[in-house]
Amino acid sequence: MLLFGSMTTAAALAWDIGETVQAHGFLSQSAAHTTHNNYAGESADDVAFDLREIGGNISWQPDPDWLISAQALMRWAGETDDGDLRLDYGFVDRTLLSGPNRLGIQLGKIKNPYGFHNTTRDVAHTRPGVIMPQSIYLDRMRDFFLAAPGVSLYGEHAGQSVTFSWQANLVEPEVDDRELEFVFRLRDIPGHYQGKRSWYAQGLLEMDNGRWRLGLTLNDLGMEFSADDSSTNLRTRLLSLEHNRERWSFAAEYMLIDVANRPKSGNPDNTVEAYYLQATWRFMPRWQAYVRRDVIYFDKDDRDGAQFHASLPPPLRVLHPTYSRYAKDNTLGVRIDPSPSWSLFLEYHDVDGTAWLSPQDNPTGTTRDWDLFLIQAAYRF
Repeated sequence: MLLFGSMTTAAALAWDIGETVQAHGFLSQSAAHTTHNNYAGESADDVAFDLREIGGNISWQPDPDWLISAQALMRWAGETDDGDLRLDYGFVDRTLLSGPNRLGIQLGKIKNPYGFHNTTRDVAHTRPGVIMPQSIYLDRMRDFFLAAPGVSLYGEHAGQSVTFSWQANLVEPEVDDRELEFVFRLRDIPGHYQGKRSWYAQGLLEMDNGRWRLGLTLNDLGMEFSADDSSTNLRTRLLSLEHNRERWSFAAEYMLIDVANRPKSGNPDNTVEAYYLQATWRFMPRWQAYVRRDVIYFDKDDRDGAQFHASLPPPLRVLHPTYSRYAKDNTLGVRIDPSPSWSLFLEYHDVDGTAWLSPQDNPTGTTRDWDLFLIQAAYRF
């Protein structure tokens, strides 16, 4: 009762701040059950309630051409996220040109343009399901891709039936995350990563009042490891396509990431290949159902992981079996929005492979084929 009373009070306060200031908040709570393996807590043959988020953002527009915005978040997700308070983003935005041709600049910790959903993925209501398509928006690397300190230049051209928007970021990725060592070094070892100067660029084309959306994302991200001065670079090409109709939406994204390690740091150089296809059916007012095919290969030239596994020393083979190098997920979900503030989700995943599972949640090993059941309640004001 205290929680719901606090949310009601917060919602009322959100509208009393003033015309130039807006404040919003959100929270979500999920229950997860898996037939094998742990996901976001001890979910194997049990129910885990570790997947939750609480966040709030505030923005102040002292002048039509100036905006100051920030968001804080606490997130829990098993061993990879323990609820520490973090700054998701915080920036100053200056509009340089307004009208049909817009131009602006942002400075601070800014959101990175990455596919259709990265800049809005922090709020559960904006996601295409309980969890993001893990092929493109891997939660194990959420903070690495979400936002970073730097500068961003953006623009938009609005035509009669076509809108083109673009954004270019020069940033230093945030890499203070133990999970990155399991992804790129295969284990937790002494030392830490430090971000290098990196960039993102994205162009988005909307046609026929949003009926068609087409996007291209490019980036070059770098980081160094303190213990041995090795470096890792990721170069991404991500193509996004969406088609919207009255009752149906269809979305697809395809990505290639070239991963280069200098010198070799446990993982060989490789090219990640990933894609998802999703269809959403709005079959009743406030109700929608969706189906998704979601696939990732950590190495498109070693899709079954056999070559990678054979190259590992025996102690690492338990944590990194062949099937840890891919995941093929079939998802079925239902969503209802009983009010503008509430969303409820029910979702089922049939997964072959464990590429998006953390060894931190599964220290004794994993099983190749597993099922995931998710229920989520999300609130926003």
